[in-house]
Amino acid sequence: MIAAAVFHRTTDSWCYPLDGTRLHLRLATATGDVSEVVLRCGDPHEFERSSLDPGTWTWKKADLALRLSGSDGNRDFWEIVWKPPYKRARYSFWLRSGGTWYEYGEKGLFPAEGSLSQPPGLPEGDYWNSFVFPYINEIDVYRAPDWVPGTVWYQIFPDRFRRGNPAPLPLGVKAWQSGPVRNEEFYGGDLSGILEKLDYLAALGISGIYLTPIFMAPTVHKYDTEDYLCIDPAFGDDETLRRLVAGCHARGMRLMLDAVFNHCGRTFGPWLDVVKNGKDSPYAPWFHIRSWPLFPLGRDTGNSRDSGFETFSFTTRMPKLDTSNPELREFLLGVAERYIRDFDIDGWRLDVANEVDHEFWRQFRKRVKAIKSEAYIVGEIWHDAMPWLRGDQYDAVMNYPYGSAIQDFLLSRRQVPEGRAFEHRLDAIDFGYPLPVIRNNFNLLDSHDTERLVHKMGGDLALARLGWLLMFMLPGSPCIYYGSEVGLEGGGDPDNRRCMPWERVESGSEHMDFMRALTGFRKRHAGLLNEGKRAFSHLEGGGGGGGAFALRVATDTGAIVTIVNRDDRLLDGRTVAAALDELEPDCKGARWRAATILLADPREKGLPAIDAPLLGRGFRVLLVTPK
Repeated sequence: MIAAAVFHRTTDSWCYPLDGTRLHLRLATATGDVSEVVLRCGDPHEFERSSLDPGTWTWKKADLALRLSGSDGNRDFWEIVWKPPYKRARYSFWLRSGGTWYEYGEKGLFPAEGSLSQPPGLPEGDYWNSFVFPYINEIDVYRAPDWVPGTVWYQIFPDRFRRGNPAPLPLGVKAWQSGPVRNEEFYGGDLSGILEKLDYLAALGISGIYLTPIFMAPTVHKYDTEDYLCIDPAFGDDETLRRLVAGCHARGMRLMLDAVFNHCGRTFGPWLDVVKNGKDSPYAPWFHIRSWPLFPLGRDTGNSRDSGFETFSFTTRMPKLDTSNPELREFLLGVAERYIRDFDIDGWRLDVANEVDHEFWRQFRKRVKAIKSEAYIVGEIWHDAMPWLRGDQYDAVMNYPYGSAIQDFLLSRRQVPEGRAFEHRLDAIDFGYPLPVIRNNFNLLDSHDTERLVHKMGGDLALARLGWLLMFMLPGSPCIYYGSEVGLEGGGDPDNRRCMPWERVESGSEHMDFMRALTGFRKRHAGLLNEGKRAFSHLEGGGGGGGAFALRVATDTGAIVTIVNRDDRLLDGRTVAAALDELEPDCKGARWRAATILLADPREKGLPAIDAPLLGRGFRVLLVTPK
């Protein structure tokens, strides 16, 4: 037994209430080290007369088998869903390794004493070597809006999406163009332009729009807010936003805005007052001031290492806000409430959310949800975000780890060189969060902060399509970045913020057809893909390389099987058929021909046979219904 690998806690993703009555319990062990795990569980206060000695009392308990449900290559993950009879739980784990049973609880891991027979004949054990979950309180259960898992998002950088204002271009605004752009350039995209294209987005299969900041700010990106209570005039006004929200809702779409509460811009009124009046400014407590004067060198060098105040990154253009200050906190919470209450927006994406104090986000959630309980709250956090996802702060985070796993696999990077490593990475991510969090996370492959997916794939559009396909197969709420439907290119900031090429939209392409089919498929099968159990078959023979696998996601109502060939060589039909037989043993032979092809590589020029050879960089998606 590799004792150091055995791990469980009564918090976070290891033990949590799925709802008001059931607990989801997980345990980690070294890969291949444990052959069986049993949960010994019961109510902490319930005892019964011993069957061996009626004159004594013993703890009333049950022994339930855990399921081996995943691995990250180093650790195996076991899990069980258990309904405590009175919402209280006391439990320990019994692990079988090499013919020996071990008892694991809060005291530690110990070889079992007494009988080593199979359950339910396990030894009595130590009542006090147990974990305790005191009570499932309804208010503590994580909950996110019901509509989120079925939503397909579309992120828009407003200045570069579409200009709807028919007036002549204002001074300094450039004519719409194709190709690279610069951050200091303005192209005149606005909210009216987005409103004009709502029917286009609905036809594309989009059901949620996420806008980067639209509040008054001097830059094109608007992450340096000047006035939180004013729509930037370049984008429109209050009435324009109301019409956009109404237009979205009329089409069954949601609208989410971007909140920048970690920092402001250097033209924010209260900051200008601090710059002018120094420590005498009533707004000085709104900011993280280290020392006076603010610019010890006598000038603003642009680098906050040379300043007396803290900032986002090291730019003095974005002074950091002190959200623990009661007056500032009330102001920012009022901003959040205003756009929910007065404009009926459907959610907030929170910029640099990990640098803001937890108490602020707890108050933020209470205030926003009090107005609109179904509002969606998404934090921008690129790393492990469990401290923010315990049900008292965010509904979700931007799930960059999923996107990173997909890209590492597609590019054969050392972290995820082949399909089995991809499976392990996904399992590691999933077991890092409670299952309901995974099902509500905001999944993405690129954004205004990253290189575009096509650029990352070296311009290989077929490889990029595999990325979008894999993202849409995973649980959560997927988002595509504007222009992805036409394969818009672009490197890092600012190249990832090119103008939307409407001429490519109007001419159409097989890639646009693929993206429409993909979003439609996802919306039709969101329930199965979010609720289903995942299994892999790795195609390593008969033409299959490390980059080929079949992925099955299944519930009692059916299964979706996706075959992916990342490699650039053809995958022969026998290997495809063998993988299908492994994942769906009841559908061998002729019965596979009764399955439905939901999606096929557009290069196939039609629907192939289910077990036909698969193109390099190709895929096939099947729906299998119970016999």
